[in-house]
Amino acid sequence: MILDTTLREGEQAASISLDVEQKLSLAQMLSDFGVNFIEISPIVSDEQFHVTKELNAAGLKPSIVSHLRAKKEDIDVALKCDSQWVALFLSSSAIQMETKLQITPDVAIKRARETISYAKDHGLKVRFTCEDSSRTDIEFLKEICKAAEEARVDRISLPDTVGGMIPSRMKNLVQEIGSAVSTPLDVHCHNDLGLALANSLAAYEAGATCVHTTINGVGERAGIVRLAELVVAAEVCYNLKLPVKREMLTKLSRVFSTYTNTTTDPFMPLVGVNAFRHKGGTHLSAVLKNEKTYELISPESVGNRRTFVLGEYSGKGIMKYLADNLGMELNEEQLARELRKIKQKKGDLVEFGQ
Repeated sequence: MILDTTLREGEQAASISLDVEQKLSLAQMLSDFGVNFIEISPIVSDEQFHVTKELNAAGLKPSIVSHLRAKKEDIDVALKCDSQWVALFLSSSAIQMETKLQITPDVAIKRARETISYAKDHGLKVRFTCEDSSRTDIEFLKEICKAAEEARVDRISLPDTVGGMIPSRMKNLVQEIGSAVSTPLDVHCHNDLGLALANSLAAYEAGATCVHTTINGVGERAGIVRLAELVVAAEVCYNLKLPVKREMLTKLSRVFSTYTNTTTDPFMPLVGVNAFRHKGGTHLSAVLKNEKTYELISPESVGNRRTFVLGEYSGKGIMKYLADNLGMELNEEQLARELRKIKQKKGDLVEFGQ
């Protein structure tokens, strides 16, 4: 399963801000795409409250998850905006309990029990997030997760909040908690070391059943897992064909970039303009014969397009392909002459699609 948190984690990124219409538009697109959950925080502002209320009433396919502190007053806000799912977060690492919340482990467990029970008693489905799980003492993490399970929690999330994990440790963490509780597990992996996707896939291998993503991977600091990469990696690496409209991925990326006035990295996998752009002579020649020689998937399958670049690295194969498509009948000598002219000039001279 996929939880997209562009409307919560994404908006916590520096310089990222969406207006009401843009939030509702992205939520509809994510629903059409096929994510399982959309996360938003109604406690941040009056606008977020009203957007959450609208999303809860919109009849979208994904469950709308209200992201809240583990506090009864926050749960009351979610109830006022007609939420059915809430995500209660509470720090579990020693450094965050001591510095951020100034509470003891016993108080944290008590708060987890009380707030989860309060939400369940009010008819809500509950995900409990042990913030900073990856830096939490494993025995305490098991203890607080067991307390959450006893309080009838529906899901438990294990975030790598500062993005410091490696896949082997992430896999071990999920296995350890999975052996202690039977509650389904989420993971929320930050990308501070560029390992968010790898850690999420390791968590999936270990039994996690929901991964948190954002469009273009936006989020606090270096962001989290990119939606496009998770979807395609699941299929390519695990033969897991998620019930989503994969062809919408590039559109989602570019609409979000337009809404936020940000530039999509051209080298971003799958949805960047360079993702299916070929330049090297031997590459071009091979792709013209069989695109699978240098492409894991087709660009059309993610809504992108294949392009060829004619420049100093080009060979006769791409020259002939271009000439033929332009209706120019060039012999071998003419092709060689034109190619020499191109190689004498620096930079990319011509780009065209297939």
